[in-house]
Amino acid sequence: MRSIYTIRPHLIFVLFLLIAVNTNAQEDDTIHAVEIPEPLMFDLVRGLGARQGELEINALADFPLNDAKARGVEWAPEIEYAVFNNFAVELEFPMQDWELEAYKVAVQWTIGNSSNNKFIHGIQVIGETFIHEDLLEVSLLYVPAYRFSEVWSAIGLFGVMLESGDDKAEKDHTILLNASVFADLNEHTAVGLEINNSDPTFQGIDNNEMELLILPQVHREYDNGFSFQFGAGSKFFDGGTDFSAVLRVIQTF
Repeated sequence: MRSIYTIRPHLIFVLFLLIAVNTNAQEDDTIHAVEIPEPLMFDLVRGLGARQGELEINALADFPLNDAKARGVEWAPEIEYAVFNNFAVELEFPMQDWELEAYKVAVQWTIGNSSNNKFIHGIQVIGETFIHEDLLEVSLLYVPAYRFSEVWSAIGLFGVMLESGDDKAEKDHTILLNASVFADLNEHTAVGLEINNSDPTFQGIDNNEMELLILPQVHREYDNGFSFQFGAGSKFFDGGTDFSAVLRVIQTF
């Protein structure tokens, strides 16, 4: 029989989902999107302040620049859709080379924005279940963002990841801290620096100890809804350093 502790992440995920759906049933059209780039490695479920009907298809790929044979290519196609104003859902398929590793579902609710339309914040909930292991990961995140000027902006994702299942690590939780700062060079191009304290996208089975990812990046958008983000950086962990080139291609509708 499963203990209450074992099923707790499942219950938290369902509870947050029900709260978000119930809240967004009472749509607040006074919330407006604040134009802030999304981080490359740890992206949003559409932008904060998404409007009903927005659709995005994208794929993220992490190409190893050291120990390539051992690490392989981690990548993930995903689809994002705004079901209601300020409430979006995501379905993602994490892959290791050509093998499907897990199924991931995320929901995001935009709480509101400031009267000067510079600050906006929301909540994101992510659930990931692995195919080859008895493991479920649930992440609960607070997402604040602020535009300082026409050029500079910043966004954060702060929360916790909880694990359950027979294959969970002895330390069955990880604090998630992501902070990114961006500079808009022009209407279509932005550069940024993303800093994570752990690998949020491809955690898999590990000891859940702290890591540090530093990822400089460039974003380019086109008028037809296509865009791409590219970065190269380092992940530091106990015992070594991984270097990667990271690419995300995006099509919005």
